[in-house]
Order: sequence, then structure tokens, then C-alpha cells
Amino acid sequence: MLGPKYSVEAQKGELGVQRVSNIIFENLGWIFKRTPQEFDFGIDGQVDLVDINGTVTGQTFAVQIKYGKSFLKEKNRWGYIYRGELKHINYLLNYPLPVFIMLCDPDSNDVYWELFDVAKTDRTPAAWKMSISKKQVLADSKKSITSLLPDVTDHTDELEKYWLINDVITKHTDSFHIVISREWIESSDISEVASQFDRFQVSRELAFKKKSNVEVSFYGYESDPRELFEIPEVVHFSKILAEKLPLFFYCDPSSNLCGLKSIALCCAKAQLINSIPPQVKIDKHALIQFVHKQHELLNKVTDWLEMTGDENEEICIPIYELLGMA
Repeated sequence: MLGPKYSVEAQKGELGVQRVSNIIFENLGWIFKRTPQEFDFGIDGQVDLVDINGTVTGQTFAVQIKYGKSFLKEKNRWGYIYRGELKHINYLLNYPLPVFIMLCDPDSNDVYWELFDVAKTDRTPAAWKMSISKKQVLADSKKSITSLLPDVTDHTDELEKYWLINDVITKHTDSFHIVISREWIESSDISEVASQFDRFQVSRELAFKKKSNVEVSFYGYESDPRELFEIPEVVHFSKILAEKLPLFFYCDPSSNLCGLKSIALCCAKAQLINSIPPQVKIDKHALIQFVHKQHELLNKVTDWLEMTGDENEEICIPIYELLGMA
């Protein structure tokens, strides 16, 4: 009789999936999600863990299931030898979830398992092999498997704080003020300042709201008679900032604190040539280098925000005026 055939291999595959699925649901109380056969490239399903309160924890692992006596015939003193195909090993190594290999015994209905780990494998003439312990029986392995997965972390409190800060930043209509401490400057560590700028870029909406809306100032040199651009550690710190952060996009050029101008003077190798009235000499080439680098960083942000060339220019014009380049 003509018609599609239900192969022995397909029958065994189905029996294995059903057996593992039943144990996952009934004995472990977890959720088994089968991989559709057209997308089965070696992973037969994924398992979501559920805690004692019925909460799906987010812990997930994948399973490769083998059913039949042929997978149990080769033994060592600890359990069974599983032989894998070379075509699957890269797939398993690159799979984004932990993968457990499971062998189903059709006589006892026991399922033996092992976490796939390339360190546990050996090369064979044809492919690779690894040992599956006969003591690791799936129905009794809830704690053992859970211990091999990343711990569950309750992020709620941390997220509430994060959302609160974002809410303050977003709804703060006045300029957002970043105070750069002397401690950061003397350690040449811009990470605290950079983290503030990174915070603005968690979303396009937040970044756009902070356009030309950030004030920057240096703290700790109030009693120092020197100008900021005469203090070597401030100059060094400013140059690092200018190389890494899109100051042109975020900094407010109309701010009374003039933090952007202070950074520009540091980068332009400014020198005080007259105190009264104050006169400053700058290295024009160094200033152009500063502006060029800031244009690169500005363009990255405006491209990300899909802003027009005219909008980009609107940001630059008051900055050119501030720097005496208009």
C-alpha cells in the first residue's frame, strides 16, 4: 500500500520525547516545550523551571533525547558511553542554553542524563564521545539539575531604583548637572562620568530629551588660583573625556558653568598670557582636532537618533559661538 512511512527512528524519537516530557511535567513539575520537527537540528526541546510557588523562574535548558537499547549497549564502570556526531558538536557549543543529553531506557523507562560540556568529551576516530552516569536518573534529579543552572536573582528592587532614576532624568526639564570630582580627575578614571552618559543612551527617547541639556562642572579646585586649563591632571582628564564622550550632543553651551568650554580649552592647549584683562592663547590645530573628534561622536549619536543634517547643524552653531569659531 502506498503512503507516507512512519519509520522506526521516528517512532523511537517520539517515544523518547514523550518519556522525557512526562517526567519533566509529572516528577519535576517543570515545563517541557518541544522543538517543532522541522526545526529540530539536534535539540529536541527546552525546559523552563518552575519554583515551589508556581513561578516560572526564567531558568531554562535544552535537551537532546536518545531512545533505545542501542544507546545503552556501550558501558564503562560509571554509566553509558554516548557517541555524538561531528556535525552536532559546534551546534551544541554555540547553543545559547545549557544542553543536557538524555538517554531513555525502553525497558525500565528510566532516563539518564548529563550536561553537555566539551571538557567531558573525547575524540573518537569517527566523531566524539562522553560518559552519561547511570546514577543520574532524571525523575530523581530536580536538585542536581537546578544546581547546574545559573542562580535565580530577584531584580525587582534594583529595577525600581533604576526606573526611578530614569524617571527623574526624563522628567527633569532643567539641565542635568554632572559634577566631576577631584578624586576622579586625579585617578584619571572617567568611568563615573561615562556611566552617566551611557545612562542617557539606554533609549532614543531619553537621549533626545537630554540633547544640549547637560551641564558639566569640575569640583575640588575652588581654592586653586590656577585656571582649570593650567592644571595638568584636569587637562589630561578633559582630553580623555573628549576622546570618549559625545559632549557636543549632550552639553549645554549656554550653561553658566561653561564645563564644555573648560574641556575645550584644556584640549586646545590654552595658555593664560594676561590676567587683567584675562587673555588666553590657544593652539588652533589642537582645537580643530578636538572639534573634529567631537563631530565624529556627535554624528554617531545623531545617526542613531535618525536626526537630519539641519538638526545636527543646529546643535553645532551655539557650540561654535562658544568656542569663538563662528
